Amino acid sequence: MLRKILFPTDFSEHSIKVKKELKKLANCSKELILLNVLDNRVYSYIDGIDNIEIQNLNLMGELSKSAKNKLEKWKAEFEKAGFKKVRILLIEGIPFHVILDTAEKKKVTSIFLGHQGLNSIERMLLGSTAEKVARKSKVPVVLIK
Repeated sequence: MLRKILFPTDFSEHSIKVKKELKKLANCSKELILLNVLDNRVYSYIDGIDNIEIQNLNLMGELSKSAKNKLEKWKAEFEKAGFKKVRILLIEGIPFHVILDTAEKKKVTSIFLGHQGLNSIERMLLGSTAEKVARKSKVPVVLIK
């Protein structure tokens, strides 16, 4: 179950808890894949503010740069904890779709993620990303509170 772990993170408090627990499993796993999904649904919110002039808006570029820096730091932490192979992925899309797609393409044996992420509005309206992943995943999912 722990040969190849996918850890989707949004760097929230819940993701930090998952990181702490995963470090304890460093000697039990061959590979860890850190995944951050840049939620491209943010563009639909930007369309609603067309009466505001925004110059040089490069929102996804800034989010991407910030996420890549955090992923690199977390990768170093996991390597220091004893993980032999740590890979990072930064993908734009709808989080639960990207997580499930990545799990299948990378042939992971399990997914570890925080029970709640950053988007409380989406959670109230549509259900959390973690719940959707847990319901639809073909591999075991560990949700950490």
